[in-house]
Amino acid sequence: MMKRLNLSPVLKACFFLFMASLVMLSCKDDEDDNTANPPAPVNELAGTYSFVLATFNDPVTIIVNGDTNHYQVGDDASLFVGGGLLGAAPCDNAENAALQLRSDYTSHYVCQGESNESQQGTWSSNADYTSLTLNISNPNDFLVTIKNVVKADNKLTGEIDPLPLPFDTSIPVGEPLPGGGINFQTANVNVEFSVIE
Repeated sequence: MMKRLNLSPVLKACFFLFMASLVMLSCKDDEDDNTANPPAPVNELAGTYSFVLATFNDPVTIIVNGDTNHYQVGDDASLFVGGGLLGAAPCDNAENAALQLRSDYTSHYVCQGESNESQQGTWSSNADYTSLTLNISNPNDFLVTIKNVVKADNKLTGEIDPLPLPFDTSIPVGEPLPGGGINFQTANVNVEFSVIE
């Protein structure tokens, strides 16, 4: 049979204070642990996107398949933007190509309904998510910055300025042109992506 300890009122008060201080220290340790290892921030732009369309904001002339094309403001620029951003995607069906921005700030080519994927490069954004920069390293190294980014209503829209373009699509960008000069120009385009996830 257990004996009951008779503690004086002073000892009882000391015991109570000791137990209360242990509880407070325990809570403080929990608070410290929460601030020492905060959850990783989630970037609002992380997700998977399929390219929808692009339009020119400035007139530009490009030779396509030997034909000289004069594009005007509002004309479709999808051939140049979609191919540049997703042309290296390893998809069995090119229409399945999408861009995935992962939370570790790597960008990947992914293929909807397929298991094929490959890393495109890396990405970054500014603090208020109004600028998205793609550091593309596959198939070639180049930088694309989308400004005035808005992500709403299952769409991501913005403006690429400058967008690197060829003068002649039959010659790689940056190579010498037969009549002199370099096969390189820039344009300003609006872009739209559909948010897949």
